Amino acid sequence: MAEIKRRTIIFSTGKQIRIFGNSLGIGKTLEVGEVYMPNFFSLNNETDPEETSRIVQNPHRLTAAELMELADLMMLYWLQLKENIRKFGIENPKVFIRDTGK
Repeated sequence: MAEIKRRTIIFSTGKQIRIFGNSLGIGKTLEVGEVYMPNFFSLNNETDPEETSRIVQNPHRLTAAELMELADLMMLYWLQLKENIRKFGIENPKVFIRDTGK
């Protein structure tokens, strides 16, 4: 299984790809890309005069249930991508879902 270490994706084949951020994302069209802004749910290190504190950032005030719902959606997209790769291969545009604006 692939893993991400020090901003590098390392595949079981030995291939390594350097990324600028620390995350990959998938959208409803099943296109995959780097994610630069951890702005939904993240850990932020803030320095104050007294000490360094670690703060959980949740600017949209998502509940645990909402975060799990979002995780389910992202997993669904990844599973759909895997299914489409098996069905169409990686050279066929049908691997992606056309965004109809819905």
